[in-house]
Amino acid sequence: MSVSNNQTTKFTPYDIFVVLVSLLSIFNIILYFVFDAKPILYVIGTIDTLISFIFLVDFIRNLHRAKSKREYFFKGLGFADLLASIPLPQFKILRLLRIIKVFKEVRKGGVRLISQGIFKNTASAALYLVFFIILLLLEFGSIAVLYAEQNNPASNIETASDAIWWVYVTITTVGYGDKYPTTNLGRLIGMVVMLVGVGLFGVLTGFLANKFLPKDNELYEKIDSLEKEIKNLKK
Repeated sequence: MSVSNNQTTKFTPYDIFVVLVSLLSIFNIILYFVFDAKPILYVIGTIDTLISFIFLVDFIRNLHRAKSKREYFFKGLGFADLLASIPLPQFKILRLLRIIKVFKEVRKGGVRLISQGIFKNTASAALYLVFFIILLLLEFGSIAVLYAEQNNPASNIETASDAIWWVYVTITTVGYGDKYPTTNLGRLIGMVVMLVGVGLFGVLTGFLANKFLPKDNELYEKIDSLEKEIKNLKK
């Protein structure tokens, strides 16, 4: 959400991405009370550290874009955004403020604000959605495979590091083979992660093609220009 003085609020795919990440971080606080296995708690902590880095980048971005940095930091609750980037439980609750801010703006402008932000930037919206799904896969795929493999003596996915590494190489379809599930449930989870990973890379490929390849009208204009130049040369 753009942060500036007396400016109409505009929602972008980036703003929606930050809100989704905020919801995930709040949900992670609940997960700390649900699970007691250390490897699973380490997975949640690792992903939450990554989320904290996203919040730090978000604070720096908002501070840079604000017309009055002092007003953003104090009146715009920029200090809360900064504190929310600290990966400690007592500061994570401040991430709720970002959700509350967005909820208030949506109540003023309606859901139309969000839909306009998405449909005007469909490529960016798809890219941020891919990033968010990757976060979800890294966390919940790791938790799921650890849960599936925890009671199997032959398992080679035993730690948070093992699980996150396995999910990452599976998403990227690299598959080194050093870590792999040995239970039926673990293999089923692996199939889901592989299937989603292929889809994610398809979206990324489409985004890059849309970003770097010329649009149809631009291509036709270039062809027309080249034809005119060829005709002039023949004359």
